[in-house]
Amino acid sequence: MRRTRLPDLIDRHEWLLAGLLLVLGCALRLTLCGALPVGLNQDEASAGYDAWAILHYGIDRCGKSWPVLLTAWGSGQNALMSYLAMPGIALFGLSAFTTRLPNALAGCLTLWVFWRLARRVRGPRFALTALLVLSLNPWHIMMSRWGLESNLLPCFLLLGLYFTVLAAERPRLLVAAAACFALSLYAYGTAFFLLPLLMPCLLIWLGRRLRWKPTLLALGVFVLLALPITAAQAISALGWEETVIFGVTLPRLSESRQAATSVLGGGGLRAVWGNLKNLLRLLWTQSDGLIWNALPLRQGGLFYFFGLPLAVVGIVCSIRQRKNVSDELPLLLSLGCGLACALLIDGNVNRLNFLWLPLLWFCAVGLHAILARLGSWAALPILGLLACCCFFCSSYVRSLGGRGNVNFFPGLEESLRFADTLDAETVYITPTVNQPYIFALFYEQVPPDTFVESVEYRDENAAFRDVLRFEGFEFADPTKADVRIVWRGYEEDGEVLARYGCFAVCR
Repeated sequence: MRRTRLPDLIDRHEWLLAGLLLVLGCALRLTLCGALPVGLNQDEASAGYDAWAILHYGIDRCGKSWPVLLTAWGSGQNALMSYLAMPGIALFGLSAFTTRLPNALAGCLTLWVFWRLARRVRGPRFALTALLVLSLNPWHIMMSRWGLESNLLPCFLLLGLYFTVLAAERPRLLVAAAACFALSLYAYGTAFFLLPLLMPCLLIWLGRRLRWKPTLLALGVFVLLALPITAAQAISALGWEETVIFGVTLPRLSESRQAATSVLGGGGLRAVWGNLKNLLRLLWTQSDGLIWNALPLRQGGLFYFFGLPLAVVGIVCSIRQRKNVSDELPLLLSLGCGLACALLIDGNVNRLNFLWLPLLWFCAVGLHAILARLGSWAALPILGLLACCCFFCSSYVRSLGGRGNVNFFPGLEESLRFADTLDAETVYITPTVNQPYIFALFYEQVPPDTFVESVEYRDENAAFRDVLRFEGFEFADPTKADVRIVWRGYEEDGEVLARYGCFAVCR
């Protein structure tokens, strides 16, 4: 009796296997995303509250009407995720789940686009390998499960690359690529460094396959969509006056984040050299020390301990096969432009998130080359990858799923709910919480006009403005409050009324 070979089995059940991997990948990104990580981080609370405020009142917490760039802490926050969160908030209310939902759905969409792009470029077998690699990738799972607005950037960049590759045969799709690249500017400011390098390279790659009408239309779409956010960035960078056009605000920020986190802030070649060393350290250790961005390498890192060697193998294979796999050049260009941009940015995992999908592509190329040589033994590395993912998931739940997850302040919501039952006129929240006022706004759903009218800042022109107090809440002087929510073990004194997570409610 003839034994069925593994490659033949894969070919026969390609669509079933792809469906199973997509279901698994979506489950890892969506399941309990509102409850894991436990609690809420200040950046996602900021994005979620501003989404709720604009949806219901037409202004953010700084009183700006329909801003293209959120003022947030003073130095800005990208607005795309907040606007994408609005449908979920309108349907289900403001919560950790509805705040995180755009990133979770974008992560699921990325899986499908990654698979479709891989299938077009290298065929069905490679597409399954690529989908396996991305579905089980630690960085992408973590990125999709919390509401940091910059985490949308990889999805929109990948969509732009996907439509660019398709435009080689269907030139009209270049318009869709242009729209996705333009929207990526609203996802994260680092796109302003990447796209001026990447987009001309992609146009050169398309070369003679370009048609002048779709190309001019795509250029017009890109300029039209990119103009508001570009103007807003210019206003902050050049110190121009804030502008409101047809109710849409182009705000002036207290500080440009691009300048603060890149060579634009000064340093010259010394800053570039420091950024290079930082990038190499990040690639080697696969961690920036921020537990919400990546677990330590021993628990998974960005792409497991074998990810970087696989990517090197994949890049070598891609260069050797470039004549046979010409549609893969946009991925090489994306990686190369991303590495060049990384020299300009004081990077951590989320600031350099435009690098990780191209690197994962070449991890998949490397793994696919190894699997092809192993034949019937190819199941062993696949089982090993599944085992690594299981260990990562266990570590992730332990690290971010309990009361020890102090960076997401578990118990603060319950403490505020309990304080509401005490009919206190003023509630104090401990300064050990990062920007405690945003949690009061988020959980209490304070109207933004109430906040604007009553807020008192320590320094209104600071890059990260500290709020001293606003109506009903105190953050500077606990003696002015009737009830205090304090960090357990550090500030407990007086009568303890209740304990929740990391917090105690005291009178």
